[in-house]
Amino acid sequence: MLLQKGKEVSLDECARRLADMGYKRVDLVGGPAEFSLRGGILDIFTATEPFPVRIELFGDDIESIRRFEVESQRSTGSLDSIEVNPAREILISSESAGQAAQALSHLLRSESERVEAEFGREAAARLRRRVEEDILHFEGGACFDGMEYYLPILCNKEYSLLDSLPRDAVLLLDEPHQIENHWAELYQELLESLESRVRRGEVLRLPGAHAISFESFTEWLGRRNSSVLLSILPRPLSWMCADGQVSLPVAPMDVFSAQIALLIEQIKTWLANRARILLITRQPHRIIELLGEHDLSVRPIEDLIERGKSGVYVAEGAVRAGFKLTESNLMVLTDTEMFGAGRPRRQRKTFRKGTAITSLLDIAEGDFVVHINHGIGRYRGLTKLGGNGGDRDYLVVEYAGTDKLYVPTDQIDRIQRFIGADGQAPTLNKLGGMEWAKTTKRVKASVKEMAKELVALYAARQSLDGYSYSPDTPWQQELESAFRYEETPDQLAVIREIKEDLESAKPMDRLVCGDVGYGKTEVAIRAVFKVVNDGRQVAVLAPTTVLAQQHFNTFAERFAAYPVTVGMLSRFKTRSEQKKIVEGLRTGDIDVVIGTHRLLSKDIEFKNLGLLVVDEEQRFGVAHKERLKQLRKTVDVLTLSATPIPRTLHMSLSGIRDMSLINDPPEGRAPIKTFCREYEDDIVRDAILRELDRGGQVYFVHNRVENIEHVAEHLRKLAPHARVAAGHGQMSEDELEQVMMDLYEGESDILVCTTIIESGLDVPNVNTIIINNADKMGLAQLYQLRGRVGRSNRQAYAYLLYEPHRVMSEIAEKRLQAIREFSDLGSGFKIALRDLEIRGAGNLLGPQQHGQMQSVGFDMYCQLLSEAVQEIKGEAPEQFELPPADLPMDAFIPARYVPTEAQRLSLYKKMTSVRHEQDVEKIEEELRDRFGEIPRAVSNSLGILKLRIKSAGIGVEAITHDRSKITIKLAPGIRLAPDVCIRLRKKFGGCVFMADRVLIDSRSPRLLKLLGYILDDLPIALEDSKLYFMAMI
Repeated sequence: MLLQKGKEVSLDECARRLADMGYKRVDLVGGPAEFSLRGGILDIFTATEPFPVRIELFGDDIESIRRFEVESQRSTGSLDSIEVNPAREILISSESAGQAAQALSHLLRSESERVEAEFGREAAARLRRRVEEDILHFEGGACFDGMEYYLPILCNKEYSLLDSLPRDAVLLLDEPHQIENHWAELYQELLESLESRVRRGEVLRLPGAHAISFESFTEWLGRRNSSVLLSILPRPLSWMCADGQVSLPVAPMDVFSAQIALLIEQIKTWLANRARILLITRQPHRIIELLGEHDLSVRPIEDLIERGKSGVYVAEGAVRAGFKLTESNLMVLTDTEMFGAGRPRRQRKTFRKGTAITSLLDIAEGDFVVHINHGIGRYRGLTKLGGNGGDRDYLVVEYAGTDKLYVPTDQIDRIQRFIGADGQAPTLNKLGGMEWAKTTKRVKASVKEMAKELVALYAARQSLDGYSYSPDTPWQQELESAFRYEETPDQLAVIREIKEDLESAKPMDRLVCGDVGYGKTEVAIRAVFKVVNDGRQVAVLAPTTVLAQQHFNTFAERFAAYPVTVGMLSRFKTRSEQKKIVEGLRTGDIDVVIGTHRLLSKDIEFKNLGLLVVDEEQRFGVAHKERLKQLRKTVDVLTLSATPIPRTLHMSLSGIRDMSLINDPPEGRAPIKTFCREYEDDIVRDAILRELDRGGQVYFVHNRVENIEHVAEHLRKLAPHARVAAGHGQMSEDELEQVMMDLYEGESDILVCTTIIESGLDVPNVNTIIINNADKMGLAQLYQLRGRVGRSNRQAYAYLLYEPHRVMSEIAEKRLQAIREFSDLGSGFKIALRDLEIRGAGNLLGPQQHGQMQSVGFDMYCQLLSEAVQEIKGEAPEQFELPPADLPMDAFIPARYVPTEAQRLSLYKKMTSVRHEQDVEKIEEELRDRFGEIPRAVSNSLGILKLRIKSAGIGVEAITHDRSKITIKLAPGIRLAPDVCIRLRKKFGGCVFMADRVLIDSRSPRLLKLLGYILDDLPIALEDSKLYFMAMI
């Protein structure tokens, strides 16, 4: 479908065609294959473009086509046209959908009888239930998930991806022998999987082939004009007659790992043999400079391409590895061989932000909320009330008993969603009672006491003299450029903050928070390297031996090309090895030591400790934390935490605790595919075998210790070739660590465990998690468990299983539904994530404060904490409240203009946060951009908002109206002088100016503009009045 500016179009027809093309209609476009229709505006996120577009009509003509951002929903640029491609592999007409429904009904009758005879009544009933559901979808004529399975019925012929290749396409087969073997294995696996699903009554057996056999492929290949086969060994193929064979002797390149002298010597040897040497690097200027220092000149790259001359050539780029073409005398080296650098970075222009949590957007009818003056109630939705000459929207909040509070939308900032610890339901307050005032008074006192301690600690630390580290060295830049991934914006910001801390004269004590796999370790590596470059030692402290081993492997790999000695202290080291490392720390032979709490023992003595890196401090015991407190007085400290900390708390603590947040997911992270199913052995077997076949590992979560070994034994029978281990919290620390270490080192394939894997361990090779009895777990727990997989750029899978025939509670069903719907990164799970953040806040501030959060709700707690910190630091808390303005006109956002309540609440919230008239104009622009021409009721709301902003700061207490008159009431102590009143009366005929108020006829034409003009004149009038009264004195 081509949509062009200036062309006539029917929005209803567009919406119908989009639905036929597989697009889903939504309230707010947030991802590919979605569209939204609001009045004369159509938003589409096409299946093939990286950005959504907004199409605005004037009458039936397309007036504009604009790109827009998903996060802000604001337009960013114009287009003349947009091509909308189908969002599905197959599209169906209503006629073909009806035919498919008939064919399926006919096939289901015969097939269900066969399934019942072969596999039982239950399988047949399941089959009928599922296929009848699909038949209804076809009868409705709509696209649906899983529709592609019925391709043989819809197309009346076998079809495969091969049929889409152009006739003149050249097909490249890399290692055809291996392709043949893998194809046969995969084909067999697909057939077995299909048979297993047919046996369970999950799918209907359809006529024709569901996969292409290798024989069919070779037949198809034989009809092609051109194919190229690449093979290391020249082995004959029975199914392919090659026209010609070319031998291309290629050898791997030598690795120099930053041994520059050796590299230069080898280059000179190659040049003596008239070789052509191509150096491909991300740092061309640095390489040219390095070669120049050793009297080696670089030829222009054209000499290599056009003339093939002997010499050294440098090209900017990122290639995975170098090679030698011996017959052509060509040597190709990359950063990998020269410096031991990792894989080349993939350029990435934009990063998806992590989940942005705004408390109010999450409010839905029935949720608990907190009103800052009245306490905890239950939100009952938006309602429109009339009176005083105009309609307004109100939020309805229900309190204990039958009391209801109607909160005007211009006071929406006084309401927050109640989020307590671990999702516990709070007790409702009584409207007008004293309980809420007592609660807030108690929490205020507690928060103030804690804030005093934090401020005193921070001030004491700031008064100490620390070590000021040197600016970055060339080695530092080299190490950072060798990082194999693109840094996220958050990572870069945190690295910058840490370097500023280290280069200042004050000791560092910074907390870095971010989910596992979000790049905290790389941040620490750069800080450690900076410290070691200045000749000081670093200790990295981890809560478990497994985590310590992970860190040791990572640090050792990153520092391999540099003269940095990395040691490890843990119980996996022998006594003599430990003794040697302890001695190395005392003499200074070891630069970086990584270990568990063993590092805090009294026999550990450092020659020159500069930095302590603490991973997951909350997991250490009281005695260890005391020892860390002592160390903090003398060295720089960097603490890493995988439990997320909310930005609201981050802001509240700014200036008394140095904290950095990493919320951006790393590049290449794919959303976890999530399935909710009744438990069946076949499902578990298929999931395990699929993961093991691609060389991965599996978590099987079973949260009952008493029969966990039976479950492990059952899995051994399901997957006989898999190595199955079990781990749970009742094991000794040593046993559990050994189990975890075996998994990390690839000694086991499946770990059957309780929820102990919720936090801490990062095993990138585990990319399938099966959670048994998932309906019995909380949403936050499921979210965190599921987050144990998908740590690499591999597709990860989560299976949430529940007992067959089990009647689930409504809450459990909703929980599983939520996790299934919000599998996308950074979408959904807002409450679960907030629950985790509150745990993180509890870890940071202690158990007592955790209880205080529960009593007033998290957002209210953060507000009280922020006020306490400002008070202790002697800063006046920001007080900004707009004077009320009540005018006889409709002032609300109609549902026909902004369709969903959540969007209306969001806009009301935005309107209460403005401070300047320019902010109101920006909201006007946003409304026009997103929803079209602004209706009168919304225009009135914005006009009243502008009047309130004008009134703030000039001495107006309120604008009220009573029957036929509007009153601008001045604040106590502010008066207009008599001569000023006469002057204003002349200018604004029909208005009455008195010493403490202005009266305006409410029937005046263009009332909002008239009030605006009067308020514009008031500042000068009040200044003149002040001079008048001073002269009188």
